[in-house]
Amino acid sequence: MRPVFEIPLGADGDAVLRKLDELLKGGDTGLVGQVLPRHAVVQLPRDRRSLLSPYLNLELADRDDGTALRGRFSPHPNVWTGFMAIYGVLTMVAILAGMYGASQWWIGEPAWVLIGTPLALGAIAFVYGAAVIGQGLTADEMYDLRALVDRAVRESRGE
Repeated sequence: MRPVFEIPLGADGDAVLRKLDELLKGGDTGLVGQVLPRHAVVQLPRDRRSLLSPYLNLELADRDDGTALRGRFSPHPNVWTGFMAIYGVLTMVAILAGMYGASQWWIGEPAWVLIGTPLALGAIAFVYGAAVIGQGLTADEMYDLRALVDRAVRESRGE
């Protein structure tokens, strides 16, 4: 659900983050962000941001063959938390409806509550579909964020 990528950097991964910080502070990228040691967050400026606009979280990861830059696209943390809360509530509704309906069925009453389980599962599928559609609607924004990272990698290598 949250697209990820990894770019092998070799020995000096910090140079990429320094270059990224330089590009962000230059202001010509049209993006904003924060660069910390071994971690960075890049996003759209507030005036261009929408509810579904992506954040790009970057971190340097040590590997056997050197350092890699790992990136993960995600919505704003509040939006992500909201999606997870909706999934959690719908999952609990599905389980409770199944348990209550099974109890009704076992004692010989009409198990009408069992309809809640497939309805909740259908709602989960709908929310997942909405998330996938949201990713599609923000693909150009994700492209802009990734292009900035690729530019920082190229320029840090002197290309």
